[in-house]
Parts: sequence; C-alpha cells; structure tokens
Amino acid sequence: MAFDAGRMKDLDGMLRRMGAIASVFDVRSSTVGNKSFAAFRDLMDVYIDMCSRELKQGKDYIEDGLHPTADDVERLNTAFERVFGVRADQFTASK
Repeated sequence: MAFDAGRMKDLDGMLRRMGAIASVFDVRSSTVGNKSFAAFRDLMDVYIDMCSRELKQGKDYIEDGLHPTADDVERLNTAFERVFGVRADQFTASK
C-alpha cells in the first residue's frame, strides 16, 4: 500500500521509539538476573529489523504487516528458544 511523506515520517518515528524502548529494556532487564527474560530483547530486535526493512521498501509495516524472510524466521526461533526453552514450532500447551 502506497503512503505519503507524512505517513513515512510517522512510521519512521514509531521505529525510532521502538528502538529506544528496546534499548531501555536491555538496560533494565539486565539487572533482573533472568537470562530468559532478558532474551525478549532478541525478539524485539528481529521485529524492529523486519519493520525497518519493510519501511525501506516503501511498505507500511502497520497496515500491510510484516513479511519475514527465512533468516527472520530462524532468528525468531532462536530468540524464542532463548526465552521459552523450545522453538516456537515446539511450544505446546501443558497437559
């Protein structure tokens, strides 16, 4: 979906704020002492990278969604495993 310069500015601003929040999360979560919790930053980084790529391609990552590459999926699975101990495709409800 095509968008105007105003929307581009809004999306870029959101992307910058997300990056700032991720940075603060990294600093604050490092004091918790739980590596699994701190690994949420990895998930944030992949999401932000995907949003950035979409924006560089002239796509609205909010309205059009994200289009992950094979590398994105692998990075997400690695991050998910750091957080939850298993890959996303192995995450199931407890019995």
